[in-house]
Amino acid sequence: MIPKVIPPLTGCTILVTRPEQQAASLCAEIERLGGRAVRFPTIAIEPVVAMAAEECDLAVFTSINAVAHGRHLIPLDNNVRVAAIGRATAQALTAAKVKVDYVPEAGFTSEALLAHPELQLTPGMRALIVKGQGGRELLQQSFESSGLSVQIREVYRRVRPALDPSLRDAYETEWAANGIDVVALTSVATLENLLEMLTERGQQLVRSMDAIVASSRIAEAAVSAGIQGEIIIAPGADDASLIGALARTRTRARP
Repeated sequence: MIPKVIPPLTGCTILVTRPEQQAASLCAEIERLGGRAVRFPTIAIEPVVAMAAEECDLAVFTSINAVAHGRHLIPLDNNVRVAAIGRATAQALTAAKVKVDYVPEAGFTSEALLAHPELQLTPGMRALIVKGQGGRELLQQSFESSGLSVQIREVYRRVRPALDPSLRDAYETEWAANGIDVVALTSVATLENLLEMLTERGQQLVRSMDAIVASSRIAEAAVSAGIQGEIIIAPGADDASLIGALARTRTRARP
């Protein structure tokens, strides 16, 4: 008899903290692989009006939100090289019919992009960075130290969603009753907001969960925040990286 194939996420409940508009595909993939997805967005994205960009030689998009809210500002032509901070951002650019020249071979950080073997930073180049408000300044600093002129366009901001206390209490009661195995965290802000949105009861529930995170930096933040379960580091923040890392871990743990 051919043994029945058990989907790798069978019996696993995952708390998805992505923004509401970006959670559908991850939740669908979790459920396709036998898991249960619980949506609890801890980031909301608000567009910011930005001035049109000047001519540039290199345009860098730091996230899929940068693509969604900043693609129309960019004077792209055949002479502009385009870089994406990670695979998910590159996919968003491709879907917007933008040719991507540089994507990190692994990871989705500024360091990973700067390490790209084909990314040559020549003094006098004009660089454009399309990003959200705040965040790290490593790209800008690295470009400027290499002699590039840099313009920044902040096209969105991240905010913590408002949550009615009665709804929060209902969420925490449901989690306590039915259990959540893993929380998915794709940025330090998703973790910080999650804890700030919950009561002490909810915070303790989160700290008892395993976590699937998108970088070692988020893993360090999770440890500092008191996460006591296993912390699984995925190679990126895209759906395939998160689900693949979690599925491999669950498969190995299955008796």
